[in-house]
Amino acid sequence: MCPARKKGEPAYTAETLVHIVGSNKLQNELLALYLEEQLKLCCQVRPDFDLPLETEQSAGQIHLILFDCMDASPDSLWEQAQKADRESKSLFFIALFNADMDEEFTRKAMARRARGIFYRNTSLKAMLKGLLAILDGELWYSREALSQFLIEPRSQSALPENATADLTVREKEILTRIAEGASNKEIADSFFISQHTVKSHIYNIYKKIGVTNRLKAAQWVAKQHKNY
Repeated sequence: MCPARKKGEPAYTAETLVHIVGSNKLQNELLALYLEEQLKLCCQVRPDFDLPLETEQSAGQIHLILFDCMDASPDSLWEQAQKADRESKSLFFIALFNADMDEEFTRKAMARRARGIFYRNTSLKAMLKGLLAILDGELWYSREALSQFLIEPRSQSALPENATADLTVREKEILTRIAEGASNKEIADSFFISQHTVKSHIYNIYKKIGVTNRLKAAQWVAKQHKNY
């Protein structure tokens, strides 16, 4: 039975269904119990992912697909998930876990619209933080992967050039840090600039991409990634 949402908890949890996909039944059932306890998310464990039957009551539901890469390739997942995205009124987010730290694999996952990757050495605490970010519309990748995605036009996973054509290289770098949740101070320290300069860059970024806050900026990146 899925946990009931208590007053004051995030509203999305009442509409979110987590599908933990993989053959390691014991591991995934324990993960499901942990997520239900910590995040009050409703979890289902399944050996593979099939397009769920949609009812009038479930239309608009959020589906978070967590795919276990330990002993299987996610290649079979992409077509099914894209079909679900096309044919359903619900939202489908994909994240991979137990993945190897492989640059080519990460680029492929980004190009296939995965919202994030949790590697084999990722802690449960970091995974919880990442899942919350993904459910808030952000991407959960390393800074290096996001930089390549935003900045390098020749990369397989890069955004279409017209999506960031008006942004300077520095603005793209700062947008990358915003998308991963960095504060103004952390951004300033990263690039050895003042926080005032960071605020000026962020103002210009918001104006160019048509957003008003950090969350919407991160969601803009995720939306561009989805439309690629």
